[in-house]
Amino acid sequence: MKKAVIIGAGNIGRGFIGQIFSEGGWEVCFLDVSESVVNALNLRREYPLEIVTSAGYDRRMIRNVRAVNGNDRENAAREIASADICVTCVGAKAIRFIIPNLCAGIRLRLVESGKPLDLLICENLMHADEYIRSLLEPELTPDELASVGLVETSVGRMVPVPDPELLKEDPLLVRAEAYSVLPCDRDAFRGEIPDIPNLAPSAPFRYIIERKLYIHNMGHALCAYLGTLRGYTCISEAIGDPSIRTIVREAMTESALALSAKFGRPLSDLMAHTSDLIRRFGNTGLGDTCARVGADIPRKLASSDRLTGAAGNVIGTGSHPAWIAVGAGAALALYLKENPGDPDETFRRLTDTDGEYASLALKYCEMLRENRSLTDIIAEADRYLTANTPAII
Repeated sequence: MKKAVIIGAGNIGRGFIGQIFSEGGWEVCFLDVSESVVNALNLRREYPLEIVTSAGYDRRMIRNVRAVNGNDRENAAREIASADICVTCVGAKAIRFIIPNLCAGIRLRLVESGKPLDLLICENLMHADEYIRSLLEPELTPDELASVGLVETSVGRMVPVPDPELLKEDPLLVRAEAYSVLPCDRDAFRGEIPDIPNLAPSAPFRYIIERKLYIHNMGHALCAYLGTLRGYTCISEAIGDPSIRTIVREAMTESALALSAKFGRPLSDLMAHTSDLIRRFGNTGLGDTCARVGADIPRKLASSDRLTGAAGNVIGTGSHPAWIAVGAGAALALYLKENPGDPDETFRRLTDTDGEYASLALKYCEMLRENRSLTDIIAEADRYLTANTPAII
């Protein structure tokens, strides 16, 4: 039986990656630093996963799993050295902490088998492969580094933070939506590509990465920021507001049009993807919060991230990011509540941008801070686009 070593037994690790490998017939070994989670997985060798919809949930058991404490460098390295594939899903801020175990495992692997190691990178981070490479380069020889396939993926499944009350009943319980496809970069593998259901190798992968970040993540964040400003707790509540839904759909459409032009992909496919995402945002069973989705505003406003990066794509095609800028303005309005300062200076520092996008975002930020209605925001975006878009004959 083939073995997948999954670094990170959290929401994505158990709520998505563990499932697709376990149900694909693989042994799953988690590496995690939570002693209670490691002990529970080793005691039970299974955990419950609930697939939730607005109508209820379907519980299934994910079996043939075990765990090793990531603080045990020797045993962690042994697991990595003997793995058929390795996966990281620890969160962008924690990646640097797993590098010592990875390096130890890679060195041991080359001594024992000489086989390359493919690392599926399941992190919500643009250029995650380049970032991990930059952390490995000072620690590995060129030959050791060449044996590692840094395989980017696009994690589209939504797995919210667990309900504390449910965790009291079962600390291993995780909930997720039904979507379960994991696209990955076909060209980045050094070894054999795993033949498991729902793993979808694709090339060129840049399109998949940008579709995820600039449609899914951008629309999700916009929904979260407007939802927070309008007093909603959950994403499903926010997307149920007709004005928020309109703005989110318009912004995602702006991005879809830009991606279609940039990569030559059918617009119909991107629009179908957009509609599917908006319906998925409305899944009340997830209980996903605006606070979670909208967290870490500086990162999400950064130049290549979901809002500013998506706006850059739109501008690059000669269009105007009037709706995406609503999300940036909402993010700025929320950031300024906790970090008072000059809006213009703050926005340009966070985004490293200027020009049309900045002007629009600052305008919307001012309107939102004045507590203007979303109807007014929609009217302002329509006015701007009418004045700056050639008439369609």
